[in-house]
Amino acid sequence: MENLHIEATEYSPKVIFDVKNRKFELTGISRPEDVVAFFETIIYKTESYVEKMLQEQNNLEGFVFNLRFDLTYMNSASSKYILQILDHFKKLYIKGAEIKVEWYYEDIDDQIFEDGEDLSDVIKIPFKLIAR
Repeated sequence: MENLHIEATEYSPKVIFDVKNRKFELTGISRPEDVVAFFETIIYKTESYVEKMLQEQNNLEGFVFNLRFDLTYMNSASSKYILQILDHFKKLYIKGAEIKVEWYYEDIDDQIFEDGEDLSDVIKIPFKLIAR
């Protein structure tokens, strides 16, 4: 499976999905003009990766995957797709994998902090909330 790398724009975040090193990063501003078009490849890649890991790995003990969300702004449509990404990785988490989620926020930005708390509560995976 190939890595995914999308450079940031004025309206969309930088995306790094490094399959070999088991890392996924979403960085910057997330308010793409066409949110469906922006996230469809990302959702497809994460879903395909998770399904492949579930098929190939009999035991996910010791399997670690790092997710890093360092967003300065995200609209509600983006949070919906971020939840879908997390939901795919939750399948690995349920099977015993360690899914490490780092959620960055500005010390004075309550909204991004609260979004991280809410997503963690909904998805039932603990987040490490990190002030920049």
